[in-house]
Order: sequence, then structure tokens, then C-alpha cells
Amino acid sequence: MKYLKILLMGALLMPQPLKAADKLIIHYNRLDRAYAGWNLWVWNDEDKRPGFDLAPAGEGPFGIFYELDLDATGLSGKRAGFLPRKGDWADKDAPDRVMERTRQGEVYLMEGDAKVYDSPPAVSTAVTGAWYDGGNSVRAAFTRPLDAAYLAAQDFTVEGGGESFKPVSVKPIGAAYSRAALLKFEAFKPEAAALNAGGYSLHSKTFEPRPLRLGDAVYGSGFVSGLEMGLSGDAARPVLRLFAPYAVRAEALVYDSASGDPAVHPLQRGPGGVWEKRFDAPLTGKYYRIRTEQNGKVSEGLDPYAACVTGDGGRALVLDDETPVAPGPVFAPEETVVYEVHLRDLTSDDFSGVKNKGKYLGAAEAGTRHPKFPEITTALDHIAELGVNAVHILPFQDFENNDDPASYNWGYMPVNFNSPEGSYASNPADGSRVREAKLMIDAFHRKGLKVILDVVYNHTAETRASVYNFNAAAPDYYYRLNPDGTYSNGSGCGNEFRTEAPMARKFLIDSLLHWVREYKVDGFRFDLMGLIDTTAAAEIMRALRAEKPDIFVYGEPWKAGASPVRGVEKGSQRGLGFAVFNDGFRDAIKGSVFSLEDLGYVQAARQRDGVMRGIRGAVDDFTDGPLETMNYVSCHDNHTLWDRIDLSVKHEPVLNKIAMDKLANAIVLTSQGVPFLHAGEEFLRTKGGEHNSYNLPDSVNRLDWTRKKEHYGVYAYYRDLVALRKAHPAFRMRTREAVRENLKFYEELGLKVRPPAIAYQLYGDKAGDSWRRIVVLINPEKTERRFELPEGRWLEAFDEGGLVRNPGKPRSGHVTVEPLSLAVLRLAD
Repeated sequence: MKYLKILLMGALLMPQPLKAADKLIIHYNRLDRAYAGWNLWVWNDEDKRPGFDLAPAGEGPFGIFYELDLDATGLSGKRAGFLPRKGDWADKDAPDRVMERTRQGEVYLMEGDAKVYDSPPAVSTAVTGAWYDGGNSVRAAFTRPLDAAYLAAQDFTVEGGGESFKPVSVKPIGAAYSRAALLKFEAFKPEAAALNAGGYSLHSKTFEPRPLRLGDAVYGSGFVSGLEMGLSGDAARPVLRLFAPYAVRAEALVYDSASGDPAVHPLQRGPGGVWEKRFDAPLTGKYYRIRTEQNGKVSEGLDPYAACVTGDGGRALVLDDETPVAPGPVFAPEETVVYEVHLRDLTSDDFSGVKNKGKYLGAAEAGTRHPKFPEITTALDHIAELGVNAVHILPFQDFENNDDPASYNWGYMPVNFNSPEGSYASNPADGSRVREAKLMIDAFHRKGLKVILDVVYNHTAETRASVYNFNAAAPDYYYRLNPDGTYSNGSGCGNEFRTEAPMARKFLIDSLLHWVREYKVDGFRFDLMGLIDTTAAAEIMRALRAEKPDIFVYGEPWKAGASPVRGVEKGSQRGLGFAVFNDGFRDAIKGSVFSLEDLGYVQAARQRDGVMRGIRGAVDDFTDGPLETMNYVSCHDNHTLWDRIDLSVKHEPVLNKIAMDKLANAIVLTSQGVPFLHAGEEFLRTKGGEHNSYNLPDSVNRLDWTRKKEHYGVYAYYRDLVALRKAHPAFRMRTREAVRENLKFYEELGLKVRPPAIAYQLYGDKAGDSWRRIVVLINPEKTERRFELPEGRWLEAFDEGGLVRNPGKPRSGHVTVEPLSLAVLRLAD
């Protein structure tokens, strides 16, 4: 008892962090635990105030700690910067650390680490992985950032094959302190088979030995195959091929039914990391999975190439489906008018008149009407009636939701890229998903509508803990990794698909061709194309054009976070045959999607220059021609157009809000480029103000078909806009040269126009139009405006009510345009 009292007294006498309402305790750990002379430089990073130093208040198990009086320093709730330094800048531990909002409590800093931790990170140092990257190089990863001096003291060696290899250099990767190090050897080229079998390991003076695995060397020419992957060949004697470069064993598990035990069929290792099994009997009607042993672990999952799965992590069904799909319509790319819709949104409303609500078969139903207002067409018939000619359907490649029809999701967490989603099928446990997806596409084609498949090849739902397919075949091969072996996460969803990896790129192209050949899709919309490297993007377009010359492709030219890849961005699409979304035009028209206070042209007559650049098809901005820009004001992301306007100008009269909505898409549909409409814009679709409805119920996301009845005038206006565009080539020129020659703003013509109004003339005859000259006049103000007209006699063709079917007498000199509206006139002579 006496000894216990002494221990307790000793503990009480040791320096302890002082916790008080106005104190922030900042702990600091150094690798060498040598803290003499180290203070903490602190500054107000929010208000850019001069900095000051803090002396250590004590030392504890984590390291030394500093006490920051938030009230006395004026830092409470502010963004603050921290930088450990020795003495008066004799040394410093970069980089700067920034705490976004200071608060009472404790935070933790580690040497060489930019992060400010809310809880104590591990201070022990260990090797987390070691990989052979080819070229006499080994990469090692650690639990914490290390510097060159620390690494040099570890005396690393690689042991294996009866030899010991000592590196000639060991350096941190990418920074002075890094969680990864590059070890260079004089001569070190181990065989992949020996690495896969665990025949080599990394040793050091301090760390436990770590098996050396096959690393970036796997992306070299020795691990590439042009063979057809997955199940292929004659149905009577099929062949299964699996890319599994790390495996020491690979098997096909074949099931006679959806339940029961499998027959195990070993695959044989072949060149290029490919394993193969040639079956001597048909597999049609059977189910299968794959199983591998690699890196000391047995993994089981689905074949990444499986064409019909029965659940995210279930079994793949071998299916011989010959459901016919009618060819898609044929028209020039500049004639395209895209309509974006989610498969469930289209039909789930109680008044859709559709029997198979939320299903492939429901989307395929023709002749549907609102049950209370039979004059109101719905669903597929509505789309055809609107006049658009290409339907962009949100992802229906199999995505993570366990095929649960009760679970709503947009579908941007893909699992099995070559299989349709099961929750949209009448029976997710059999081949219905394949047959019914084809029937849906067939129905759209028969209505004269192209089908654009929204694809998410930038990431998957897979993690190291949740193995579905790719990681069962080749762990981490298909994902972009940081030097320390962690996943890069520019998608914001946990990983990035490594499009620069040869067999990942092959898969991506094979998968796209599968949808073109089997389902006759007419094009693709790529999610987060900023994560698809530009070389892959060019190869994708070459492969798709070779298969289907009129393929229509576009995508998002951005990423959701930091990534090492040089991906597609605005401008890098130039000349490659695909388009990208013009978010600058979008934001100029109706304000930034990230701030309701940022009003655009239609709400506040702002951002005129941005609208004018968009009208010209961005040919003076980021495109080589107008067919490289997708013009839009809203899509499934963020607020609907109506909600955005309604929320951003709450106190405007409702008629003004409706006029703003109509004006926004009047600008889009008369501009050069490819117009893109979000389903329901044409009848003021609302999601009740929700800006991210990806997993919200049908009650929020459904297309409310009663609104079409309530806002039929708006719908008719949109339909007239589409008709105007389709009838007149002057609104859809093909080339940059044609736009510059045949579209002239009043300023270029020497005609007067008072900003913020916009006015321009189109030389229709030079653009192949039946209208020799066309004038477009845009009034974003809340009072009518008088516009000068070019010389000649002009007939009104389009105004705030839509197409002008009885234009009356020709006008000369001037014309008055109604508030918040767009007018089109044509030369009468």
C-alpha cells in the first residue's frame, strides 16, 4: 500500500495538460523523442494576424504538449496555424498544420505530418508493406512519416533466393517526411512467381521482417494479354480466363443451381498473369464464382467480366440471351437533344399510369396516361412527345444495394460493370435483368430515342474489407494507390479505378464494347472523367468509334478530390471526339451550384460575358468546336432548376420565377453546342428543396406527372424550344469556324444593345438553314426592353409564349421584348 501511495503521488507531481474552457492542448511527437529547444509557432490563419511562440507546458506519453489560451489570443473558433520550430528558427518541422476551427480540447501533431489529429495517432513505427516496383526498385510503406536520416539508420536489406540484397540508396517518396520510401538496388530483379510465393522479404535493424510483394512491376509489359477475358468461346466448350497476376492458385466454382455446393475447377496459369480453364461441356444455366489464393490469403468473388449476376456478392449466371434490340435511330451528333432521367423517377409516381413502376419493363411501357387527366402523356410517351431524341439514363450497371427494390439509389457505387442492375428487374435472381434491360432499350429505340448509358468507371463500391470481384481476382491491381499503399480517393467514394493500368484499361474498353454489342446502347455519359487519364480517354474513343462510328460520348471534366492522375478536364477533350459538361455556362445562367447567394443571369442579370461565351459553344473558351460542350442548367446533382430559382429569389412573384426558368433553358436550347435537359424541368420539377437526393425515397425523386397538367404552358414552351432547335440548323452548327463566321453579336455588327441584354444575328443561309437571317434577343430584366433590329423586314418566330404561329406584319427598326424572356425573329425577305 505504501508503494501504491508513492506511485500515485509521483503521478500527481508529473506535468499534466490543463483542461479549461479556454484552453486547447496541442500534443507533439517526434521520431527521436528529443524535445529540447522545440517550441510551437502559432498564428491566426483566418485573420492573417502575426504569429507567436508557445513554450512546452510539459511532457507525457505521446510527447511534449503546449497549452494555447484561446480567449487570451483571440483564436477561439478561428482557423489557426501550427508549426513546431527549434529555438528562434534554428530548425522547423514542416509542413504548416492548419486547424480549421479551434476549440477547447486536445489535438495531436506528429513530426513531418501535415494532419491535425483529434485523437492520438499511433506513435509506434512499423512497416505496413513492401513491394517490388521493377527497375531494381523496392517501395516500403510505414505507419507514420519518416525522414531520410531515420530511414538511413535502419540498414534495410532484402532477403530471398538464398541471397541478401542491400540498397544503394533509401529515400522518402515525395517529401522530406513520407509514409513511403524508395529503395534502389544495384541489381535486383526477382521472378514474379517467387514474389507471389513469399520467397522474398524486407529486413531492417528496427522493424519486423515484411514479405516483399509484386508492386508496380505488375503494370509492365510482362503482365498484359490481348486474350478475351471472362467466359468466351463456343457455348458447348466455353473458356474462362481470369487476370490474376499475384495468384498461386485460381479456381472456378461452378454451381448447378442458385443454391448448393460447387464443383471446383482449377485454372491453369498462363503467360501475362492470365489463368485459364477450358470446359468440355456447356455451362449455360449454371452459376459460377471465382476463388484465388494470393499474398497468403484466399479470396472468393465474382468474375469481373460476369454478364449476369444475381446479387452484388452473389453468383454469376451463365446466360444465353438472344432478346432482340431494335437498332437505334440515326442522326447527326449536332441534332442531339439529351434528356437525363433516373429509371425509377420516370415511372414511380402513383399517377404515372405505368403498371411496372420503377422497373425496366415500366420504362418500356408505351401509351401511358395520367389516370385523372387522360390527355396528359407520361413516361416514355411523354419523352417522345417532348421532342428530345436521346435519353441519358442514370446508372443501371449493377450497383451496391443488394438488389433491394425498396432501396432508392442513383447508382453511382458500381459493383458489376457488365451486368444490369437487379432491383429494376421483375426477378433479380434469374436472367430477367438482362432480357428486360434489352426490352427497355428496344422500346426507346422504337420511339426514335437514342439511349445514353451513364457509366461510373472512375471507382467501385469495393474495399479491401468488402471484396466483390476485382480484388478477388487481383487485389489492388485495378485501383490507383498512393506510394504508401493506401487508396487514392479522388472520387470521394473510397477508391479510384486505375485506368492507366493495362489490364484495367482493357477491362474498361471491353466493358463499354459489351454494352454496345449486347444492348445496342448509343452512347455513354462518363461520371468524374477527371479520374480517367487522357491516354485512356483517347483509346476509349478509338475503340468505340471503330465499333460504332456514330457513338455519342460526354462526361464530367472534373474529379471529386485530389488524385495523382492527369485526367480529363475542360480543354483536354479537344479533338478527341467527345464532349464535356460546361459548368461555367450553367453557373453564368443561374448561379453557382455551391451558393444560393450567387445569382446568375436569369435571376439578377449578372454574368453576361459568361453567357455569351456559352452561346458561342465555348469555342472561345475550351472547345475546338461546339459539339464538345454539353450545355445545361441543371441535372440530377444539386437543386432542380425550379428549386434553385425558387430558393435563390424567394420573394420574387411566382410568375417572374417561371419566366426565369423558361429563359434559362431558352438560352440553352438556342445556343451552339449540345443541349441537355434534366427530366421534369419542362414542368417545373421540384424535389422539395433537396439538393442531394441520391438515396432519398421515391416521394422526393419521382417525376410528379400532375405537375405537367398544372404547368402545361411551361411544358408546351419547352416542347416548342426543342422543335425550334430541331428545325433550324443555325442553332446547331458543327464547327468552330462556322460559329465564328455565322454567329455575330450586336457589338461585332456595330448595332446598339444595352447590357445586360444580349443580342446576336445568325447567318442561317450559310449554316444550311431555310431562314436566311435570324436574330436572337435576350432580355434578363424585369421590364420590357426595346431592341434595335438589323436592316430589313423581320418576322417574329419565337417569344415568351413559345413558337409564334401567326407572326403578323413584318417589323423594321426596333422590336420590344417582354421581361425575362428570349425572342427569335427571322428575316422576311
